[in-house]
Amino acid sequence: MTDALGPLSGIRVADFSTHAAGPFAGLMMAEMGAQVIKIESSARLDITRRPHPMYGKPAPSFEQVNANKMSATLNLKEPRAIELALELAKVSDLVLQSFRPGVFDRLGFGYEALRKAKPDIILVSLSSNGQSGPEYNYAGYAPLFAAIGGLGNLTGYPDGPPVELRHGMDHTGGMLLAFTAVAALCAKRRTELGQHVDVSVRDLGSSFIGQSLLEFAMNGRETQRQGNRDDSNAPQGVYRCAGEDKWVSISVGSQDEWKAFVGVMGNPEWAQGDKFGDAFRRWKHHDELDVLISKWTAKHTPTEVTEKLQSRRVPSFPSLSPSQLRADPHLEAREAFPTITHAEKGEMRAVVPPWRFSKTPSSIDTWTPDLGEHNMDVFHGIIGLPKSEVESLQESQVIW
Repeated sequence: MTDALGPLSGIRVADFSTHAAGPFAGLMMAEMGAQVIKIESSARLDITRRPHPMYGKPAPSFEQVNANKMSATLNLKEPRAIELALELAKVSDLVLQSFRPGVFDRLGFGYEALRKAKPDIILVSLSSNGQSGPEYNYAGYAPLFAAIGGLGNLTGYPDGPPVELRHGMDHTGGMLLAFTAVAALCAKRRTELGQHVDVSVRDLGSSFIGQSLLEFAMNGRETQRQGNRDDSNAPQGVYRCAGEDKWVSISVGSQDEWKAFVGVMGNPEWAQGDKFGDAFRRWKHHDELDVLISKWTAKHTPTEVTEKLQSRRVPSFPSLSPSQLRADPHLEAREAFPTITHAEKGEMRAVVPPWRFSKTPSSIDTWTPDLGEHNMDVFHGIIGLPKSEVESLQESQVIW
């Protein structure tokens, strides 16, 4: 923890988003120093805050994406709660929301209502399909985002079904949401104008497959699923190593890397002929090449393979499990999993942001808040309601 201010210090965010993608955006902004107030409700708990159907406890995903935030509760079915939400918007720089398109407007808290409360407000809306178009109101969760964006159809093995990307799409959508929120803040600094930013995770998936879209537009060819293979480089893949369910990833991108790889393997006879002599031949005989490489990797641990290949500048890394990541010496040296002290839960391990600012550090300072933990801080301390009124609104289940 540091006394230096984060790059977003002084920014206040009213975070009405739920599930994973939207809250992940709020988390990143909170890690960069913004005051992020998560607005939730006892009337309809965030799905990841609810007890897990199998384990009984809230899902770890809620703990992950809501650290460093404040929690305030509002029952948005109550007119007075909408008034308080608008009061909070007046003293905030931007609002995040991930309701299905149209819901915010029906609640009386859409962009036009926000503009009346604060003309220069920034509203950033995240949804499956965007705020417009014939399928704008379709429901969607992370497993579907890659499918409707075209990315899922390209992911998987040639003889298998498309593979959906789940949390990867949620969190990438959250990163895009945070990026656009910061961009809108930069525009506001220059123009003094607020705006409504429409972020679609479906469009995000499509933006990742530009090469395949151009391949079809230019050549009339549909890109096919190819597992771990590359369009031109070989070998490239994940290879079984010594031990139970141990794997190493290897990617050879040049002739020099291939020669170094062959040298590390002890210059086997099979690698000396023309069959694997250049990138095209290796790519053409990739199946046979994978079998031969696997015979070598199977004799070594993933760490041994990595150290041998990296010593010759050949890209290679173990495929790490969560427990292995937690014990990884490189990540430990970068303090990737700091200890956070919670008043009731004791010491907890957090995950730091994947970036480092030299002058305005990002950090995880506080654990995930309890439901409504900061009601008095928000409604009395920030908005200015008398304490007695806050208590009365809690009793009447408006602040609830």
